[in-house]
Amino acid sequence: MFLQPYNCVLCIELQEEDRFHLFFNCPFSQACWIFLGINWDTSLDYGQMILKARQEFGKVFFREIVIIACWAIWCYRNNIIFDRASLSFAAWRGLFEKDMKLVTLRVKPSLKDKILLWLSSL
Repeated sequence: MFLQPYNCVLCIELQEEDRFHLFFNCPFSQACWIFLGINWDTSLDYGQMILKARQEFGKVFFREIVIIACWAIWCYRNNIIFDRASLSFAAWRGLFEKDMKLVTLRVKPSLKDKILLWLSSL
C-alpha cells in the first residue's frame, strides 16, 4: 500500500510536516508572518514565543491575527493537498484578508476601525 509522504506541501525543503514546521519554520509561513509584521523567536518555548511576539507586535488584536493567519495557512495547505491548488502567496493573502474582514463583524466598533485600518496598511 502506497502512502503519501508527510512532507510540507508549502515549501520546497522536503521537510516533514509537523505543527511547528507548518506554522513557524516553513519558508512560506515565515513569509506570511513577515508580511503581517509578526516576528516569532523560535528559540523560545511556545508560551514565551507567543508572549514576546505579542509584546513586539503591540496591537490589541494580536490574538485575532494569529488565529486567522494560522487558519488561513491550514486551509491553504488543505487546498493544495485536496484541491490541487498551486502555491501562491496572493491566494493565502486573499484567504487571510477575507477572514479578517469577517472578524470585524463581531467586534466592538472601536476595534473594527483599528483592524480595518491595519488591514488597509498591508
